[in-house]
Amino acid sequence: MLDQSFSCDNFKIIYDLENRKGNFDLDFYSKPYIDIIDKIRDLRREIKLEKARNISDDFLLILLNQKEKLEIEKENLLENDLTKFSHEINKDSFSFKLKSFIPAPREKTIYTTDKDAVSYFAMKQLQHNIYRTFKVKQSDRYKLVKQLKLLLEDNFPKIIIRTDIKSFYESVPQYELLKLIENNTLLSPKSKSLIKNLLYNFNKLTNQLQIDKSIRKGIPRGAGVSPYLAELYMRNIDNEIKNLDEISFYGRYVDDIIIIFTPKSNIVTSSYLNEIKSIINNRGLQLSEDLIRPNRSKTFELNLINQNTNKEINFLGYKFVINRDLFSKVKLSDNKKKKYESRIEKSILDYLKEEKYDQKTARKLLVHRISYLTKNTKLHQPKRGMIGIYYSNSLLDKDSTCLDDLDNSLHLIIDRLLINVRHNNLKLKLKKYSFKKGFEEKLFFNINSKKKDIPDIRSAKYKQDKPLMNNFERIVSIWK
Repeated sequence: MLDQSFSCDNFKIIYDLENRKGNFDLDFYSKPYIDIIDKIRDLRREIKLEKARNISDDFLLILLNQKEKLEIEKENLLENDLTKFSHEINKDSFSFKLKSFIPAPREKTIYTTDKDAVSYFAMKQLQHNIYRTFKVKQSDRYKLVKQLKLLLEDNFPKIIIRTDIKSFYESVPQYELLKLIENNTLLSPKSKSLIKNLLYNFNKLTNQLQIDKSIRKGIPRGAGVSPYLAELYMRNIDNEIKNLDEISFYGRYVDDIIIIFTPKSNIVTSSYLNEIKSIINNRGLQLSEDLIRPNRSKTFELNLINQNTNKEINFLGYKFVINRDLFSKVKLSDNKKKKYESRIEKSILDYLKEEKYDQKTARKLLVHRISYLTKNTKLHQPKRGMIGIYYSNSLLDKDSTCLDDLDNSLHLIIDRLLINVRHNNLKLKLKKYSFKKGFEEKLFFNINSKKKDIPDIRSAKYKQDKPLMNNFERIVSIWK
């Protein structure tokens, strides 16, 4: 039977998994544990140096025995810390405390739990329990887009529905969600209790405690468990849509949806979009529609059956271009292009702000950021895998002009912001970087190189409040 306990043993599994990803927060653990980590690190360095000096086997054995004893002590100290966390979580009084903030004007409210070790391990174990019990996870973005591209390339007559769910996280009916959770006999009582307490605190912040339970809505956007709860609620909706007649593709990533129907006849007598609306509405959700400006609406039905349709479909960072009912090409979506341009601009503005204090260091960081944006990176920690201009956009057409457009944007932003004569050499250096070249030649920026030594140029207060642990964090810190 699945062990769902909030125990030291399970927390040790979480610790190992997260540690391998580079998610290690020093503030979570006791001073003796941190001290012994430092001792082991120093001893490893000493052993490495002594090996290079060809020391005697006897002395090396002494050092290795010391290290082994420290490793055992380290495990005992870790077990003590994790056991303390477990005791706190298993108290009846424990619940997740929520805080809310709005990251930027017109953006959705984000909810976060306390950033202490107890809340962290409780949330991770709860996520694991829901995932294992309900087998829920988000779709693979790359597989969705690749499959969509293949279906569009066949150029068979089809009808495409593009839509998304309006205020998805804020609209999930809690009563129906809790019924799914309560009716599951495999999920542990402690897990169910934590979910209900989380929603109680969410309702407290959103002033919903005074209304009837049957009409309370929303799950806390930003809380670690919310994506799992959202996927759980959408499961029945997904299955209902997939069972519709003449459907050949259904793709959903969080709230973004694209559906392809292949009618048996060229004469379409029903509205597929109305069928989708009915299913979504019956589950207490709504599609995003702009009835005043339908041309700008996120929801539309595209008929590619003898209609000579010209349309662009944005989906998960890509723009699929349709010309006269036929698939034409794949480009970067408008939002993805704006995201790159925004990061270029933020990088240069940060340089202009910091150069007055340390021009050399600020310049170095700016060059690293532009190099990172225009190339690819193999992440060792905190995330593994390849990312970058090619690996994050590999389904673009090889002859796509959108990368030329990005290079033009790079040059325009450089010229617009770096207007002082003293920046001329820097401008020339930055303009040597190219999104197109980075994509076509799969150029790499070695973010893990110790030679990079990417600086942290934030103020002393920010460095103390939130230290940036590695090169990756220092580069992306201003883009969040």
